[in-house]
Amino acid sequence: MPSRRGIVRIVITLLLVYSLLCFARAGRTLAEMERTAAQLERERELLEQEHAEWELLLQRDSPERVEALARRELGMVMPGEIVFLFTQEETVKSVQTERDPLCHWK
Repeated sequence: MPSRRGIVRIVITLLLVYSLLCFARAGRTLAEMERTAAQLERERELLEQEHAEWELLLQRDSPERVEALARRELGMVMPGEIVFLFTQEETVKSVQTERDPLCHWK
């Protein structure tokens, strides 16, 4: 049977190992958070650059050109307009339906 001193050593060793594992996990979490922060910072910089480009465009181009670009590049619409969105899948289905002779069996 281990002595009292041996049990204390085992308990202290287990606590030390547990503490080291927790420290390592915290280090991995910190590294992951730093990578995420760096990625978000790069995205923010890109968005700021894009915003500055749009601001410059608004200052030098005509309102009609700005509207056309906003519609084409950003998918924006004027209030009260109705938008119809067609996905690639729907287009493919309709093309296949038109070519399929079994669909026109009447």
